[in-house]
Amino acid sequence: MEKESYISPTENPSTLSVSSGIEAEQQGYDVDFDPPLESKYECPICLMGLRSAVQTPCGHRFCNSCIKKSIRDTGQKCPVDNEVLTEDQLFPDNFAKREILSLTVRCRNVGCNEKMELRRLENHMALCEFATVPCPQCKEPVWKNSVEQHMNQDCLQRLVTCPDCAESIIYATKQFHEQMCPFVNTVCEFCNMDFIRGQLPSHCATDCLKAPVACTFSMFGCQEK
Repeated sequence: MEKESYISPTENPSTLSVSSGIEAEQQGYDVDFDPPLESKYECPICLMGLRSAVQTPCGHRFCNSCIKKSIRDTGQKCPVDNEVLTEDQLFPDNFAKREILSLTVRCRNVGCNEKMELRRLENHMALCEFATVPCPQCKEPVWKNSVEQHMNQDCLQRLVTCPDCAESIIYATKQFHEQMCPFVNTVCEFCNMDFIRGQLPSHCATDCLKAPVACTFSMFGCQEK
C-alpha cells in the first residue's frame, strides 16, 4: 500500500482540472476491487484503477498523472497506439470517473470485512477499528482500537514498577534490572540466610559465621581460608 492507495477517492468530476498539480503526483487506485476491476477501468500505464480518468482523441483512457508523465518522459505520443498526443489534447472522462468511484472495494485491514463504494473508502479508513497506528511508545503497529490496552499491557517500552525497590523501569529492561536491583531478596551462599542484595556484601564480610576468612598468615602469602 505504498502507492496512493487510499488518497482522496471522493473527487468531484465537475471540478476536475486536467492540469491539477496535486493529482499530477498520484497514480491509480491500488485498492481491492470486489468484484475484480474490469480492464476498461484499468490504466494501461500503472495497471491500477483509473484515477482522475482522462481520455485521448484516439479513444484511450489513462490516469491524469500517468499519461502526463508518459508524454513528458517518452515523447508526445499515446503509449497504446503511438498516435501523436499532447497534454492539451487530453480531456476529463467524467463518466468513467463516476463509474469508478461507484465500484465496490474491500477494506484491506486485517480482520475487517467491510465493503463500500470507492468514494467512501477514505472515510472508512479514517474510522476503521482494524486500522493500525504506531504505538506512541514502541512504534510497533497496533490496532487503533487497542492502543491503550497495548500501551498498558503488551508494549515492551511501557513503564512498570519494580516490586522490590519501587523504581519505575522500562519493561524491556526488567530482567537486567532484577539482576542489579539492590533490594531484591537473595540467599547467602554460605549460611543460606535470606537478605536483600545490598546487605549481602556486608553480611559476608563481617557477620556470616560460615563465610570463609583469610588465614592469619595471609600477610605472609598463605592463600588458605
